[in-house]
Amino acid sequence: MFYVSKITPFFFILAFIDLFASLFIKAKTGNYIHYGQIGVFGFILHTILGAFYQIVPNSQQKKLPLTWISNIVFIISILSSVYLYMGNFEIAYFFVASSVLIFALHILTVVKDVSSLTVKYILSAVIFLIFSSIFLFLSLKQEGFSIQIAIHTFTVGVMINAILGVQTAWIPMIYMQPLGKTKTGKFIINNLFYIQQLVVLGIIFSFFIRDYKFLAGFALFEFAVIFLFLKFIFFDSIKPQIKLHGIPYTVKYFITGHVFLLVGLIIAHVIGVANLFTLIPYHIDFMVYGFGLFTIIGGMLHLTPRIIFSMKENKKGAPLSRNKFENLYKFLITSYIIFIGLDIYGLSIYGTLIFIFAILILFILSTIDFIKLYKA
Repeated sequence: MFYVSKITPFFFILAFIDLFASLFIKAKTGNYIHYGQIGVFGFILHTILGAFYQIVPNSQQKKLPLTWISNIVFIISILSSVYLYMGNFEIAYFFVASSVLIFALHILTVVKDVSSLTVKYILSAVIFLIFSSIFLFLSLKQEGFSIQIAIHTFTVGVMINAILGVQTAWIPMIYMQPLGKTKTGKFIINNLFYIQQLVVLGIIFSFFIRDYKFLAGFALFEFAVIFLFLKFIFFDSIKPQIKLHGIPYTVKYFITGHVFLLVGLIIAHVIGVANLFTLIPYHIDFMVYGFGLFTIIGGMLHLTPRIIFSMKENKKGAPLSRNKFENLYKFLITSYIIFIGLDIYGLSIYGTLIFIFAILILFILSTIDFIKLYKA
């Protein structure tokens, strides 16, 4: 790696603390407004901040200047998490907005070349991140800015853009097979970025005018974008090499996350068409704890060993055990299915506790392997 962000692992640890706090509050209170916001503006936000501090400078082949600013962003992020846990949203939103704006101004100093598709997605994610934080803060004072606008500007504009951008680079790199192998394929892949931005704007506009049927239509457009992206990922990158390489556990996490995203979008469509707002907790289950969690774990398992290896002076150490993490994937997906099943059956507290236990096991075992890799 050209540049190594030493703050990134600390953001990842904070993100997992946010995740456990979100699930604990879900089990204790069932208040989806509370645990949903911790999941989005805690767990997912802090993962993205940490990942971008590593990914963006490397995408530009530039070292990040004034790295002490990232420490300030991290401290403010801790404060935002603490106030989110307490349910003091007014102060929490202030710290979220502050951390995001400082981060954006800091990270954008290295962005010069925006020609690659990955950088376009990432830059778009940063722009929507700024708007999301502003909308979040305005939701406290301005009647027209609902919390739903801020949350969906983040989830659709930031999270999905960031994930599409990163996976556009990582999955073809893992399989050494590019996306868009035909002239038509390249045209679609390149223009999928612009279609995604129009869908994001449509979803934000739908929340502004509070037209849920309009929103339902854009949820289907988003479904089509993700389905088309998966089609190219599988047929262009995975399928040509599947007999030789199989599907690594990191890619399994990515693909599984996208499947849960598609389910979450279907639920969003149903909510919008039929005004079934009782389905919102299940929408959160699939978007945050399904799509968000599985994609993030896959990304962390891909990125963290590379950060650790780049930090090591002796440059020695074996890769993570594939069998071990394949089994952990099976363990986590099983616990997630139980979690969803018990949630639907009305036994949310038991499903959530089982899921917390499974994530804790994965976190501990992964951390042990990362420490071993660093000390090797």
